[in-house]
Amino acid sequence: PLTLERAPTSSVRKTTVLDVMRRLLQPKNIMVSFPRSRDASTAKYISILNIIQGEVDPTQVHKSLQRIRERKLASFIEWGPASIQVALSRKSPYVQTAHRVSGLMLANHTSIRHLFSRTLTQYDKLMKRKAFLDNYEKFDMFANDMCEFEDSREIVESLAEEYKACESPDYISWASSRDSQNSGVDPHTHSDPRM
Repeated sequence: PLTLERAPTSSVRKTTVLDVMRRLLQPKNIMVSFPRSRDASTAKYISILNIIQGEVDPTQVHKSLQRIRERKLASFIEWGPASIQVALSRKSPYVQTAHRVSGLMLANHTSIRHLFSRTLTQYDKLMKRKAFLDNYEKFDMFANDMCEFEDSREIVESLAEEYKACESPDYISWASSRDSQNSGVDPHTHSDPRM
């Protein structure tokens, strides 16, 4: 087994499930950086998965989730349920930690759109200079045109637009009108064939 050579931890800090879940929601613990601007206040969680490791009583988890909802520590989308899933796991016997409880959060958050937008800006700069394209032109797929790149760019752009639209309370109507435009069907005149 994998073991780490560290000085043994002499004391275990008493941390609660609520402490861990609150810390996981703090913006400073988000691994993807995005600009802290006016747009950041409109950013919302779509769903969250918390993996809590350690000595945990399921009733603590339930109480922690209630507190988070009561205090509105997480801003969720308005058009869907506030979805926080929690998975519990035992502490690893191979890794010594100073905390009784630790956690990991995987979240779908609308602020990721800033990363997509920044990537598109960088992509556009590279394409303007035709940087690194010679490496791709060697392959038959890219010999005649670079439409694969443009298709991919459009997909990332539409993804960024969709994450921005997710922040709005009328996202469902936005999405249905977009889908109907793509399929060529007017959602207001479309009737169910079963009727």
